[in-house]
Amino acid sequence: MKPLVLIAAPLIDIRPLAKILEKQFEIAIALDGEKAIFATRQRYPDVILLDEKIQLPDGCGVCARLREELPDGCDIPVLFLLDSGTHRRRAREQGAVDYLHKPFESEEVLTRVQTFASLSQMHRAQKRYSDALEVKVKERTKALEESRRETIYMLARAGEFNDTDTGEHIWRMSAYANALALEAKASQRECELLHLAAPMHDIGKIGIPDSILKKPAKLDAEEWQVMMSHTTLGRDILLESQDPLFQMGALIAHQHHERWDGRGYPLGIKEDAISVWARIVAVADVFDALTMKRPYKEAWPVEKAMDILQQDSGSHFDPRMVALFRGILPEILRIKESFVRR
Repeated sequence: MKPLVLIAAPLIDIRPLAKILEKQFEIAIALDGEKAIFATRQRYPDVILLDEKIQLPDGCGVCARLREELPDGCDIPVLFLLDSGTHRRRAREQGAVDYLHKPFESEEVLTRVQTFASLSQMHRAQKRYSDALEVKVKERTKALEESRRETIYMLARAGEFNDTDTGEHIWRMSAYANALALEAKASQRECELLHLAAPMHDIGKIGIPDSILKKPAKLDAEEWQVMMSHTTLGRDILLESQDPLFQMGALIAHQHHERWDGRGYPLGIKEDAISVWARIVAVADVFDALTMKRPYKEAWPVEKAMDILQQDSGSHFDPRMVALFRGILPEILRIKESFVRR
């Protein structure tokens, strides 16, 4: 296919230019600025030859309008057709890459149009390649993210292997945590990390003996010490990676049983000394546990679960997080319902 040249000029100038170019180029013509814009919209030319007198009815220059309406059109080389004596600076100021003086010389016209047509086609070929490469990179990134998510799911399920829940708990809870983090004004990136880090909060339970995890009776003091160690085990497992996702996961795994009043474990820290991500997960995790049906209990009504959160606000839970959670309860219930429908 021949390169396309759009000539936007009075008919008296179009005829000699078309005669010079017609053997090597496909020619499109426009007698005014509106037609030039319309023709460019229909098919991007490789080169535009634009008479300096061609304007749009509103007084705007054709080059300026191309930049406004057709971002990709900014890459089309425009050569101004100038009357003898017109300074080339005027052409540059209006967006031209080069100019041709009247009367036209065949060799000069051909050489310059060929040069810019070749550059234009090379640029477009490069852009097509870049666009295709970008699509491939996005596809690969998506595949890697899916693989990462699957890995996290397996890690999280390993921590809850003895749980009869299907695994929806960890993702439902993380969806609650994500909604709460958004309400707490966390950044989009932080929320994305939290959504994937929260499910790993109990990964340390993989190191707790079944005799303790499955014991039907109350744990004695020694067994309880072992059970509490799942927080430190989880942290140590996740700190093996320098990935910010697993670093956040380590914080959550280590501190999600800390309490606002300092009576939690394993560190006994309180208030803002507890990671905000652990404070968010603590609220989301307890709410989900209370409203889930388990072999040993029925699901609690949402109102009763919220009463427990409110009752323990300022003792077990960060009071600000409880208040924010209550404020987004309609969104929490929408998330809850979305998992029921699956």
